[in-house]
Amino acid sequence: MRIAFPHMGNSYIPLRALVEYIGVEAVVPERPNRSTLENGARYAPEFVCLPFKITLGDCMNALDKGADTMAMVCGMWACRFGYYAHVQHLILRDMGYEFDSLLIGREDPRSVWEKFKGAVGRKALVKLPGAAAIFRAKAGAVEELENLARKARPREKVLGSTDNVMSGYLEKLDRADSLRRVWQLRKEQHEEIASLPVRESNGVLRIRVVGELYVLLEPSLNFELVKRLGTHFGVEAQPVLSTYRWLLSPLWLDPLLHISSSRARRLSRTYLPYVLGGEEHMTLTGTLDSRADGYDGVIHAYPLTCMPENICRTILPGICSSNDIPMLNLCFDEHTSTVGTITRLEAFVDMLRSRREQGRFNEIRNCGTALSRTSRL
Repeated sequence: MRIAFPHMGNSYIPLRALVEYIGVEAVVPERPNRSTLENGARYAPEFVCLPFKITLGDCMNALDKGADTMAMVCGMWACRFGYYAHVQHLILRDMGYEFDSLLIGREDPRSVWEKFKGAVGRKALVKLPGAAAIFRAKAGAVEELENLARKARPREKVLGSTDNVMSGYLEKLDRADSLRRVWQLRKEQHEEIASLPVRESNGVLRIRVVGELYVLLEPSLNFELVKRLGTHFGVEAQPVLSTYRWLLSPLWLDPLLHISSSRARRLSRTYLPYVLGGEEHMTLTGTLDSRADGYDGVIHAYPLTCMPENICRTILPGICSSNDIPMLNLCFDEHTSTVGTITRLEAFVDMLRSRREQGRFNEIRNCGTALSRTSRL
C-alpha cells in the first residue's frame, strides 16, 4: 500500500508518522501551488468551493507520484465536505486513475482497518498504540511550533528569522523517529525561537482569524495570511482553529478539544441553534470572545459558495457591532488576487492602528480632564 492524503497546512508531518509507523508507505505530494489549483479547477464542478478544487489537484499530484490508495476524511451533516471524497474519487476514476479509497468518517471503521491489515499483516494491531503516540506527539510539536512562530514574527528584529527556524524544525520533526526525539525537538525549538533578537515596539496589534478550516490552515490558498500579517504588517494573527484540533478531535485523543467544542456550540446557540457541519460555531464563538481575549480585530476568511460560513457572514456583523470589534471579510476562490488581498489587509491594519491611537488619545485626554478637576478642588 502506498497511501496519500491531501495537504492541509503541516498536517502531513503527523499523518506520515502515523501510517509509516504502522508499516505503510506514505506518498506526500508537492505543496499546493497555482498549477495544483488550476488542475483541480479544470475538472471540478464550477460552483463547488475552493478547497474541493485544490484538494482534487492535490490528489492528482499524489497519484502521479505513484500512490495506489487515497485517504480522505468525510464530514457530516449539511456541509458539502461530507461528499468531497465520493465525488473527487469518481472524477479521478473518470480521468483514468486506478486506486483504492479510504473514506474515513463515512466508511465502516472495520473495513478501513481490514485494508490496513491486508497490507501490513497481523503486526498492524500491535503497532497501533505506538503509531497513535507518535502521531499525537508530532501533532502537538507542530502546534507548539506554529504558536511560537505566530507570536515571534511581529516582534522579530531580523525579518524572516522566525520562519528560517520554523522550516528547519519542521524538517527535523518530519524525520524524527521516536517520541524521545520529538520531545527533544520541542524543547530545542522553544529555546531557539525565544533566543531570537526582538525589536522595541509600542504594543503589537492582535487579530483573530475565524472562518472555514481549510482556508485558515492552508497557506497556499490564503496567500500565507497569518505569516504575511506577522512578518510584513507586524501583527500577531491567531487562527481560532488548528491542524492539531482537526487531526485529534475525530480520534478522541485529546478530551479538552471536545470540551472547547461543546462550549462553542453552547455560547453560539443564541445565534445558530443547529449544526451545519462546518466550523460555524467556532467562527461565531471566536468572534464573541475576541474582545475579552484582547484582540484588536477579526478577519473572517472563507471560500466562495461555502454554505456554513456564508450563514455566519450574515450573523457576524451584529456580533461585531454589539461587541465593538472591527471585522474584515476575505472571500477566496480561484480568481482571488494576491494584490487585492494585500491591499485590503493593509487598509484594515491601518484602521486598527488608527483606532488604537485614538483610544490612547482619549485615555490621555480623559486623564488630563480628571487631573484638572482634581487640581481645582
